[in-house]
Amino acid sequence: MDRRVIKTRKQIVSAFLKLLKEKGFDKITIQDIADEADINRGTVYLHFEDKYDLMDFCIDSYVDEMFTACSGSSEIKIKRESFMMLFDYLGENRELYKLLLENDKNSVFLKRMETAVEQQVRVALEHNSAKKDKKPEILIRFMVSGFLGVVDLWIRDYPVCTPSEATDLLMETLAPHMETLMYTI
Repeated sequence: MDRRVIKTRKQIVSAFLKLLKEKGFDKITIQDIADEADINRGTVYLHFEDKYDLMDFCIDSYVDEMFTACSGSSEIKIKRESFMMLFDYLGENRELYKLLLENDKNSVFLKRMETAVEQQVRVALEHNSAKKDKKPEILIRFMVSGFLGVVDLWIRDYPVCTPSEATDLLMETLAPHMETLMYTI
């Protein structure tokens, strides 16, 4: 991608996040974003269809960034160290992720995370020969919902506990099921 395009997108995203913090999603207009980014309104439309498209772009970008920062790739590794890295990362970037969660009226953020986590849990189960003959849907739903519930709570109500305590609590809760999922992708 052209450096000018990347630079302009960064300006737009930065302006959008600033306005999101100040005004909330519902009160932001494309003109507000253009004014804050010091660009023409038409330039915003060259990059994004509307503010909803921009919000989706931010969510996708930051969810990918989170998984990459925590595992070195956009895949989730189901192990203690990965959970610890995730909670450390979310603690360091809490304001951004809380802002995205609180302004995500269509739950795109949690749905995007749900899809990524479910995919990795499914892959982990498929690679464990002891569980191949069983239908894993209930276990997958339990693991994904529980994990996302803890992450959502931790972001919104930080610091409920330290990253280490959150990881320990999550691992204790998941312990009966971790043998099935201790697969490193």
